[in-house]
Amino acid sequence: MAMPSGSVVSVVEVEGLVDSVVFAAAVDVLLKRHPAPTAGLSWREVDRSGPDQDSRRTGLDRLATEDGEAVVVGAPPRLTLVRLRADAFQLRLASDRAVLDAPSHRVLLGELLEECAAPAGAVGPAPVEDRVAWTAEGERGEAERAWRIRLAEVDEPTLVAPAGSAGYSQRPERVESELPTDLAERLLVRTDDRRLSLDTIVHAAWGLVLSWLTNRRNVVFGGLRSDRSRFPVAETAVGGFSEIVPVPCAVNPAEPIADLLSRTELDGTLIAEHSALGAAEIHALVGLPRLFDTVAVVEDAGLDPVPAPEGLPGLRVVAQEQWEDFGSALALVVRRSEGGLRLNLDFRPELFTQADAERILAAFSRTFRTIADEPNQPVGRVQLLDDHEQRRILADSDATADGVPAVTLVELLEQTVARTPGNTVVSFSGQHISYDELNRRVNRLARLLADRGAGPEQLVALVVPRSIEMVTAVLAVAKTGAGFLPIDPGYPADRIAYMLGDAGPAVVCTTRTAAAVLPQDVSGIVLDDPAVAAEAAGLSDEDPVASEHWAPVPPAALAYVIYTSGSTGRPKGVAVTHAGLANLVAAKVERMDVDEQSRILQFASPSFDAFMTELLATIGAGATLVVPPPGILAGDHLAEVLVAERITHVVLPPVAAASVSPESLPDLRSLVLAGEASSGDLIARWAPGRRVINAYGPTEATVCATMSEPLSADATPPIGGPIPGAACYVLDEALRPVPAGVPGELYLGGAGLARGYLGRPGMTAERFVANPFAGDGSRMYRTGDLVSWRSDGGLDFLGRSDEQVKLRGFRIELGEVERVLTNHPGVDRAVAVVREDGAGGRRIVVHLIPSAGAAPTMAELREHAGRFLPDFMVPGAFVLLDAFPLTPNGKLDRRALPEPDAAPAPSGRAPSTPEEIALSRIFSEVLGVAEVDADRNFFELGGNSMVAITVIQKARKAGLAISPKDLVMNPTVEALAAIAGRTDQAPRRAEATTAVK
Repeated sequence: MAMPSGSVVSVVEVEGLVDSVVFAAAVDVLLKRHPAPTAGLSWREVDRSGPDQDSRRTGLDRLATEDGEAVVVGAPPRLTLVRLRADAFQLRLASDRAVLDAPSHRVLLGELLEECAAPAGAVGPAPVEDRVAWTAEGERGEAERAWRIRLAEVDEPTLVAPAGSAGYSQRPERVESELPTDLAERLLVRTDDRRLSLDTIVHAAWGLVLSWLTNRRNVVFGGLRSDRSRFPVAETAVGGFSEIVPVPCAVNPAEPIADLLSRTELDGTLIAEHSALGAAEIHALVGLPRLFDTVAVVEDAGLDPVPAPEGLPGLRVVAQEQWEDFGSALALVVRRSEGGLRLNLDFRPELFTQADAERILAAFSRTFRTIADEPNQPVGRVQLLDDHEQRRILADSDATADGVPAVTLVELLEQTVARTPGNTVVSFSGQHISYDELNRRVNRLARLLADRGAGPEQLVALVVPRSIEMVTAVLAVAKTGAGFLPIDPGYPADRIAYMLGDAGPAVVCTTRTAAAVLPQDVSGIVLDDPAVAAEAAGLSDEDPVASEHWAPVPPAALAYVIYTSGSTGRPKGVAVTHAGLANLVAAKVERMDVDEQSRILQFASPSFDAFMTELLATIGAGATLVVPPPGILAGDHLAEVLVAERITHVVLPPVAAASVSPESLPDLRSLVLAGEASSGDLIARWAPGRRVINAYGPTEATVCATMSEPLSADATPPIGGPIPGAACYVLDEALRPVPAGVPGELYLGGAGLARGYLGRPGMTAERFVANPFAGDGSRMYRTGDLVSWRSDGGLDFLGRSDEQVKLRGFRIELGEVERVLTNHPGVDRAVAVVREDGAGGRRIVVHLIPSAGAAPTMAELREHAGRFLPDFMVPGAFVLLDAFPLTPNGKLDRRALPEPDAAPAPSGRAPSTPEEIALSRIFSEVLGVAEVDADRNFFELGGNSMVAITVIQKARKAGLAISPKDLVMNPTVEALAAIAGRTDQAPRRAEATTAVK
């Protein structure tokens, strides 16, 4: 069962005799003295006085669980008298904080014990305190304006729980620490010197730690606000006077800590001065269902559950404990202790391990130390990890020492030719060529290209389709010392012209069929032209030697340039050297288990860098590269090629793998998934009987930077750790390493790093930055990908740092929507996009491929999404597909995803009752659709949380009182009309809405 939003449980153990009748009378006095806050209080007497200590302990544990389950939002308090022995008992009081806060427990339990010890009889009711009674309308308006300004930049919640976490099923656990006395004293002196409250320091420090945990600058967490000071009888007031309110915190890594403290103090003052709004009202200003899932509070020392007064005749308090559940994933409590500060961190065991919690609490303690000793230090330089853990993380991040000696593409080919000259290296459309014959062709073509101007540090463009000629040309260019520029002849003509103009190749190679796509002012060597073939045939087929003035190709030489899409709308060329090829070969051959008998499919277009993986793994192992016939490889066509060509190893993007049934591929031994995120369901389908690897790497890191171990089913398949020769740093915005479980941006280092972007020094300097961890002047590549370390040393891919959309004022990571839908048992793969809706707005549309044999309905998918996502992220439409459209490179073609169909046809029953007619008209107005029938679904018509607010407001004007929860649970006109109340019931329903929020 999910824990309530906030609860307080107090346990007091007392020695002495209390008669049941006396106890009942004492409870009755309390109910009469505090009738409003104790309304509905339930109490019971339980006997746990048996001789068996184990049974007693089990019984008390059960009571603790029952206390937690009894406290639901708005529920009345629960009091239990537990008999431990004839002369000893426990008092247990459990409540929702909104009904009775922690200080109220102290008052009630103290009065209860006093009444048990010395009955005074009934007394008149204590004064009833009410926020509305002391809040003027003008004060509320001013508070609302102030909070709107303070929360203006909050457009998304700050959550440390993983996406898809559906509430908490276990009681929180706790880790504790005590600040050293000298540090606590320096910290408290700091508060006096700068006129800062301890709350300010705690909030600033927690905001800094939370920014680190979430990899975000702007964060929000909960802080405790008490209204007791507003009352004349603050110490004895009983009720829900303490609330958890939002505390926004902007963390700028370049800002001095002192400035962060000053801003936080100002914000705290504003929060205190504008207390006229309750927590639910503040949340409503933002429009988010939840703003935060962490809390940071300060408590005074000595506030035990009861004051334990002297002179209780016959009674003695021997033990007491109070537990506050803030309804959060993490709750930090800083308590003043005698001569110091005690830190408690409550954490949810289903989300965090004890080691995780201890690391977070240690980071908070280190932040405290920096605040006390170095307040002018920039925020980004606060060391949140100790030196030992940082060294361990960096050591695990760096596999450069495991790299193999560099070899060039030329050396790789010639070594394999010497080892397996007769093996078939390429098979294409019935043609088969051995390593020895290929090398001879390569040597002849290399001499021809050199004669035409190819040479070191120049480019040779290859506008050549998949074929033996393409493989020959790639290797021939390498022997000249030049770099090759592959261009897919299937690209649009203007893209081809742009790439040729931007790269400025010294030579262009093509074929008779592909030559037609070249610009008119570009002439090329037509490789299959008889005259060219005759010219090449007259040249030597021996390996070039120094006597011919062929200089050896060094590892630092340019190997190739691959054009990738750019944020400017124009593709950019990535210049890659030979330096990282050896590590790539070693990693692929070992992890894929490639040998001389292997048959590797050339799935990728030569203009996509995955082609290098296929080619290098083939040559490195002396295997065979199978070049398929033209056409997009997917579905049945891909399966036919895999079977007919007896393919044993293949590298596929997940979308292509998902289009094939793995059971029909008896020869396939190894599958590498790369290019985009993989699902656990896809791994589970492919893993039985073969090796399945998840690989990751941008073009800027020589194709591949990480590879997983062979996988079995996994909810979130990892992308693995760094391959030999590579380094993978997961860093926050200040370039500080982050520990396992904390999201960060992935930076790559090692021999495989590209030179940069062809002709774009500014962009190169922006993305290739100095490596502060290597000490050798090397660089890191900033990938823009968000990842987190796993406890097993692998990496989880979380999405793009810039893969965000802003929809209806909310910033949304579409990858999160996709991950949640993919976790539905009836969904194999899901892709989310933002599309225009019929009302002139935009909505999230999810295209999905159902799992084998599944047929999820729209209602099921919406219900599943609603379970794990805020309602503003719940898709407005779903489109079921047999397969996703692919680009020529075999990747998902988002632009080709179809538009969703119109909403399913209704039964046609017109609205009949006055309530149905009013709601139908409101739905029609706010959604921009024709008249809405009684059984039409608000969300299937394109409704969302923002539109829902308008519906509720219009309904109220029409005399109907509905809440957001009413609309979510009853989304049709007919169902909503049946439960809608009249506006004279609005106050009651407003209370219910507040409780739900």
